[in-house]
Amino acid sequence: MSIKLTDLKPKAQAAAEKALEDLVLRGIKCRVTSTLRTLAEQVALFAQGRSELEAVNSLRVKAGMYKLVAKDNLKTVTNCDGIKFKSNHQTGMALDVVPEENGRPVWPSLADPRWKEIAKSFKAQGFAWGGDWAKFPDYPHYEYKGE
Repeated sequence: MSIKLTDLKPKAQAAAEKALEDLVLRGIKCRVTSTLRTLAEQVALFAQGRSELEAVNSLRVKAGMYKLVAKDNLKTVTNCDGIKFKSNHQTGMALDVVPEENGRPVWPSLADPRWKEIAKSFKAQGFAWGGDWAKFPDYPHYEYKGE
């Protein structure tokens, strides 16, 4: 799974760079945790929280991803199966961004104000924020919707 902005489509990459520059100027530390995904990676992520740990880890290993421990397989992380319903990560039009603490990415509670501050910068650059979704809010997720 890529974390490189250069793996995004050019317009999404340029907009993401501007949003990240804005966050630096505002003193908000964050980290990109996912950009482009392969089909195998998306299928493995879709299985998470839906299939037994052994099956999930088999898919993850095939996709070149690390194995999960049981507690990490308790929740679903995406509603896109990668085949019938593709993720915008598969097309280079989405990225995941989380707050950073002590040089490490963190996933704080949804009440943490940093989520909305990060969203403010990305929305200003033409991204839709997964945190605005009513049915399956995805706070780290941004999809480029600009021109």
